Amino acid sequence: MVQIHVLGPMVVFDERSEPVVLAPKPRRILALLSVNADRAVSVNALVQELWGSEPPRTATATIQTYIGQVRRTLADALDVSVAEIAREILVTEGSSYVLSTARVALDVTEYELLAEEGTAAVERSEFTRGADVLRRALSLWRGPALVNVEAGELLSARVVHLEESLLCAAEHRIYADLQRGAHRTLVPELSELTARYPLHENFHRHLMLALYRCGRKAEALAVMRRLRTRLVEELGLEPSPFLVQMEQDILRGEPSLDRPQALTPCRQEAAWPAARPAGRFRSARPTAMQATG
Repeated sequence: MVQIHVLGPMVVFDERSEPVVLAPKPRRILALLSVNADRAVSVNALVQELWGSEPPRTATATIQTYIGQVRRTLADALDVSVAEIAREILVTEGSSYVLSTARVALDVTEYELLAEEGTAAVERSEFTRGADVLRRALSLWRGPALVNVEAGELLSARVVHLEESLLCAAEHRIYADLQRGAHRTLVPELSELTARYPLHENFHRHLMLALYRCGRKAEALAVMRRLRTRLVEELGLEPSPFLVQMEQDILRGEPSLDRPQALTPCRQEAAWPAARPAGRFRSARPTAMQATG
């Protein structure tokens, strides 16, 4: 089975877990097909990705050439014929192409399945299971998605979606850990996240609660002061009502803060439904980094 990593630098591994080399344009084609695995990607979409609104007259023929190069690369990686790749893996459907996951394992597919499963568990109040599953999902990230691919309009949009999904999964996992009383271990992580995302109100709210539960009331209130100053100076906005309420509850020592609460984490609509793989993704290389894990 070929493995394709896109949650970080894009890397393709053959059946022996050896990296496969692709030229920049074919790699970009494969990247777009990979993040839309098991779904048809039209020739027009591929043209738009590579050349935007000013494609060359030979764009369609050039796309066919690149598809041929990708098929030959996959054939070499699986030690099968190009005809078999065209028939079963990188399939032509009318004026579109589909990358089948029948013999291709994608980290993004595994991530989306785990993120969906973990989030559903958290929303059912299965906090330990949800946190564990989401931690597995987050561990698949090795850095910014497709960081070594020159992304056009369509890939860039998909990367933005994946990054938002990453933040949402991280937030659900942190919420689950707070609900099961792991506030002490969360303070360092949340301190880093609020520094990295200085306007993300839910990360600040979770940090305030974690600090308060650790007996660090003054520091929890200082988090709110810093956020309020930044919001006012940079955006001319006041903190959201739920943050103001949290501040007031901390000031008066509201007893309910010491108990699990129905603090709603972010919700994310499934705008990009996850393809269902034939098999589980297996990591061909140890991950270089874990995102918010």
